[in-house]
Amino acid sequence: MATIEQTSTLLANRLSRRSLAVGLVAFLLAGFFVVRNLSSWRTRLIYPGDESYEGCALAEIVRVRQGSPIYAPPSDKGFAGATYGPLYYLLGSRLVDPFNPSYLPLRILSALAILGIGICCSLLTFWATRSRLAACLSPLIFLSYGVVTYHGISALSDSVALLLFFSGFLIAYRFRNSSILLLAAPLMCLGFYYKPQYIAGPLAVMAYLFLEKRYRRLLQFLGALALCGFGLLGIFQWVVFPGQQFWRHFFFYQSALFSWYQFKVGVLVYVLMFGVPVLLAFEYLRKHPDKMLMCYMICAVVIGILTIGKATAFIQYFFDTLFLVSVLVPGLLAKRLEGGAFPADVLFLLAIALFAGQWYTPPAPSPQAFAQFSSMQSYFRRNFPPHSRAIGVRGGDLVQAGFDTPFSDLFTTETLARWGVVSDAQLIKQIRAGWFSLIILDFDLGQKTDPIWLNYYLTKDTRDAIASEYRVVGSLPVPEPTKLFPQDRLYIYIPKSNKLQGSQVIGQSADDHLFPVSQDRNAARVSSR
Repeated sequence: MATIEQTSTLLANRLSRRSLAVGLVAFLLAGFFVVRNLSSWRTRLIYPGDESYEGCALAEIVRVRQGSPIYAPPSDKGFAGATYGPLYYLLGSRLVDPFNPSYLPLRILSALAILGIGICCSLLTFWATRSRLAACLSPLIFLSYGVVTYHGISALSDSVALLLFFSGFLIAYRFRNSSILLLAAPLMCLGFYYKPQYIAGPLAVMAYLFLEKRYRRLLQFLGALALCGFGLLGIFQWVVFPGQQFWRHFFFYQSALFSWYQFKVGVLVYVLMFGVPVLLAFEYLRKHPDKMLMCYMICAVVIGILTIGKATAFIQYFFDTLFLVSVLVPGLLAKRLEGGAFPADVLFLLAIALFAGQWYTPPAPSPQAFAQFSSMQSYFRRNFPPHSRAIGVRGGDLVQAGFDTPFSDLFTTETLARWGVVSDAQLIKQIRAGWFSLIILDFDLGQKTDPIWLNYYLTKDTRDAIASEYRVVGSLPVPEPTKLFPQDRLYIYIPKSNKLQGSQVIGQSADDHLFPVSQDRNAARVSSR
């Protein structure tokens, strides 16, 4: 008897040491990337420039704060694509100072939301697995992904929308056998009106209730979603934004930005970045069935792949998948250990997943990036008066320089025009009238010949209008965080009717890195190219 007890104790000690070793390796793997990513947060938060397509959002928030309509149709007075949710613009307008607009308060809000999502990961993991090891590892895996640091803490709508959706799903999961589940609906509706993207959660709840044949509860949940959703829609359409086309911007403009090229690239990125952890997540659900999580996993994969085709999409559209793999992969590891197995395969695949999770994570802005942004702002302020009308693809740089941006986002306006959703006739009319004091492009129309880049965010009619009525007076370095290629520069266009010589407009400071060019349109060249 004593021998059996001793053997049992020895096996238990071996399993305990094995679990400790595996857990330690997993924590070290995830912890390495967490520390690596978190160490860049402070620099990313305080960097004054656009790091992740934040400029358009900042320009539209400033418009809201100034009382300008953002859901109005195009007119001679301007246009805003406004493809984010209204709650984002309304909350952002309370946080951003229109006289000194900054990304910082919006980034801090996003960072807090990301930390809140990490807590959601831990709670859901514990409720699903009852493993403290998995619950502690889950938020580390979530925070170890590069997209969480690069895009998650940016001044955009994703993180807060995710927190609202995930919090709603947690309520639905925890109280799936109770009427308290219905409390998930208001949170999910708020998330939808913050950004109408991450709908896998509510779809999963509906699918779960249907598969469980709980039709009455399903109808109640649908009713709660409809009551909150249509109620908020009415408030936004007729109370908050009266006389505007809120519904058209919010629903129609989203689908109108679809791109087959973006879709193909996005699917490839999805497979490379999430292929391994998704397989591990489904392996957990195969061995340890959980119908609601399975519904969520399937919906997350399908919705993520379908929506990545949006022209303005990025890998943050896979946040639902990232959230779930951060829950289920630690659960698989913990369950293998509880079963007495040594999960070398899971540990190895986890390491591959974590390395793949660093996909396209640019380094934090360098001191040179700060200097380039400061130099650009100094040039704008010195050479153009406040409230000059300006347009470009980086609206945040322009509003921070004190310019007015009636057409807040050149990229969205032109993309919608190319698809026939809106007309850019008013924009072209104002360009031909020399209405804008300056136009900022990231290529020289007189020199660029690649049709892909020429058509990327400008239609032919718009390019012709700029070439006809505006001339290049110089160029500036593109700050590193928004630079696609090492030679990228910003080209400054002013109306041809402006009689100032290029050197007079640009200034004489060598610190500005500016290059004056000929006034002749046909000879417009920038030597640095």
